[in-house]
Amino acid sequence: MRKAALRAVLGLTAVAGIAVSSGVAFAAPAINWESGLTFYGDNFRTPVANFPNPDGGCHPFPADADALVGWSNVENVIAYRTDDCSGYPIALGTLRTFRPGEYASFTAF
Repeated sequence: MRKAALRAVLGLTAVAGIAVSSGVAFAAPAINWESGLTFYGDNFRTPVANFPNPDGGCHPFPADADALVGWSNVENVIAYRTDDCSGYPIALGTLRTFRPGEYASFTAF
C-alpha cells in the first residue's frame, strides 16, 4: 500500500476525546496521530503511541505495537532488542510492520 493511501486510511482512525468532570464537558487535548512518529496495533487500526517530534533519544518501544508510520520529520526508526538502545541496530524505516514485543527500545531521527 502506498504511503499516501495509507495516510488516507489511517486518517479515518483519528480519535478526539471528550471528558466529563463535575457535570461539565470539555474536550481533551487531541493527539495528531498523523504527525511525527506513530506506533499502531491491530495492523494499523489502533494508534498506540505518538512521538510528535522525534529527537534521536532512546525510548522504550511500545510492547503492543505491530506497525509504525513516520508521518513527518522522521527519516528513520532504529530498533534494538535491548532496553537501552545498545547492541545491534535494526533500521525499520518509516513504514513498517513487525511482531509485537519484538523490539525493546528505539531511536528516531
